[in-house]
Amino acid sequence: MEERIKDPVLKDVSLRLGLYGDAVKKLVALSGEIREKTENDRQEAFDFVYRTLQEDVCRKCPGYRSCFGAQKEETAEEIAFLWNNVFHEGRAEGYMASEAFRKRCVFFQAVTEEFGWLYRLIYQNIYWKKRLSELRYIMRRQMASQGLLLEECRKQLLCSDDIKGKYRRQLRLRLFGRGLFLREARQYRNISGNLEIHLELQVRRAQKISVIEKMISEIYQKEFCVVTPERWLKIGRNYLTFVEEGSFFVLFGKKSCGKNGEKICGDTFSFTENDRNRAIMILSDGMGVGESAFEGSRRLLEVFEAMLDAGASEECALELLHNARMLRGEEEFSTLDVSLISLRTGTAKILKAGGTATFIRHGDSVERITAESLPPGCLSGQQFALKYKKLYHGDMVIMVSDGVLDFEAMPEIPFTMEMILEKIETKNAQTFADRLMEAIPVPVDGHDDDRTVLVAAVWEKGHDYVGKD
Repeated sequence: MEERIKDPVLKDVSLRLGLYGDAVKKLVALSGEIREKTENDRQEAFDFVYRTLQEDVCRKCPGYRSCFGAQKEETAEEIAFLWNNVFHEGRAEGYMASEAFRKRCVFFQAVTEEFGWLYRLIYQNIYWKKRLSELRYIMRRQMASQGLLLEECRKQLLCSDDIKGKYRRQLRLRLFGRGLFLREARQYRNISGNLEIHLELQVRRAQKISVIEKMISEIYQKEFCVVTPERWLKIGRNYLTFVEEGSFFVLFGKKSCGKNGEKICGDTFSFTENDRNRAIMILSDGMGVGESAFEGSRRLLEVFEAMLDAGASEECALELLHNARMLRGEEEFSTLDVSLISLRTGTAKILKAGGTATFIRHGDSVERITAESLPPGCLSGQQFALKYKKLYHGDMVIMVSDGVLDFEAMPEIPFTMEMILEKIETKNAQTFADRLMEAIPVPVDGHDDDRTVLVAAVWEKGHDYVGKD
């Protein structure tokens, strides 16, 4: 498929990405599947205990021939019974053996001490085997995630086409009429399904980019916006990207407050529009409260945002983030709650990694979206919750940190979060967030927590906008 790319540099980049991606896939296959722990591991540990006890302690006992001869099966059962109790309790004590075994065993004290030593030895061995298995699993998942990211980058290079036919003729003529020379023109559908136009222009005199934005919208009979903070073309060569405007737009609202007595709220959040394709709302709740919780959640959110900006999918970014936290072995965790709203279709993609419930208000009804998941970095191989919901004109997506829902566990409170959300009479996202925070009951005995409310109000173009109070 590289023949679709004319630029020799981009063609070489695509080829290298493909070759490296194939090599990563082979590495993943070469690493093999990680063997799950089975009952065989425990049986192997018991066999080791039985042999060691027999050789190091029991062979010196005058009753050895009897215990490991005619009474061999009974002895094995007694040792297994004692070993199971030791393994379960995490220590070796004499009372863990049966009364009959305590009376019959000549070297019972020595046997008990040997059991304690063997347990500590086996426990350390199991611990390090588990850690090694987790590291292998993380490295394998990291390689697989990197392979997916390389494949995504390569697809972006390959899926673009030269603009041809009447569109190219109209672009060239209309640009030339304004003193602009069209050097290159390509287009492709991005992951949100929106059309992107990439132009390389030779500019003779400075002029506004908005003129070209309007020109492209007229040629394609669709609304386009430029993806750049600059508003003027500079003399010389310019590279511009225009993205098809979606059918929806989103307005955000937020309200945050810390635990009583804390100057800093431990929750962090972010709003953004990703190249006019998607509205993204992210909430991270740090462990604990105050500055330490804030720093933990801030680092997690910033890294996740950076990977999204680099073009990684949400699933891939979360997987890489999770594996990085597993390798670090942190004991402090931060949740990650993400809502992505397609500005083209109005579909919400809700990704949860330890986050609490998300609510969607459709008119006068409220839907609660919950998912049982752990924060990134808790367990190797853990899965994260992913759900899709279709949104319509006037709907609201409400994300909250766990401190907001603490009141639902208070027996004296007779209402739920849904009941509060249904009673708020406003379509303005910021006003909604302010009123919701005011309506949430807060414990007065010092058991309150950091509280954050994020609101995204979804509006469809072509309808009357009623989001103003």
